[in-house]
Amino acid sequence: MSLAVSLVACNSGGGGTPLQTTSARGFPLGDLTVQRGSTQVLSVTVEIADNAKAWEKGLMGVTNLAPNQGMAFVFGGTVNDQFWMKDTLIPLDILFAGSSGAVVDMLTMTPCPADPCPTYASSQPYQTAVEVASGVLAKAGVHTGDVVHLSRRAPATAAASTAATASPTQ
Repeated sequence: MSLAVSLVACNSGGGGTPLQTTSARGFPLGDLTVQRGSTQVLSVTVEIADNAKAWEKGLMGVTNLAPNQGMAFVFGGTVNDQFWMKDTLIPLDILFAGSSGAVVDMLTMTPCPADPCPTYASSQPYQTAVEVASGVLAKAGVHTGDVVHLSRRAPATAAASTAATASPTQ
């Protein structure tokens, strides 16, 4: 997969406090940015859905999503899968990123409390889809062609913690 999905080497939030690596809903967490050239236009913390069970659950049941939060659906290759909003309680924006990480399409999706629910499809194949609260993509000025970067947060290891806190001896 060409999209930048990697482990974060440093796992502290700047003040020495380790970043959370798993959401309250049990999903792995990551940091996602959208860039246009050298300008970052969006930065969000995302839950990562990278398997069928997680893809199916998505943001179902979520009642509030802050502008700096979202969910990244990461697929093992290029797909044309459709999304639906069954049991999703809040309106969402979705962007689709191709194999290079470039945004290939964006849509706004509305909640669907009962079947039949409409489906939402990208106009082009993609490898990653990112859902955020409705209006976030427009407010940030995200456009097709912008590039998505996703870093999965790595759990702190005992060795890394020891190395970070050990003082040099003389």
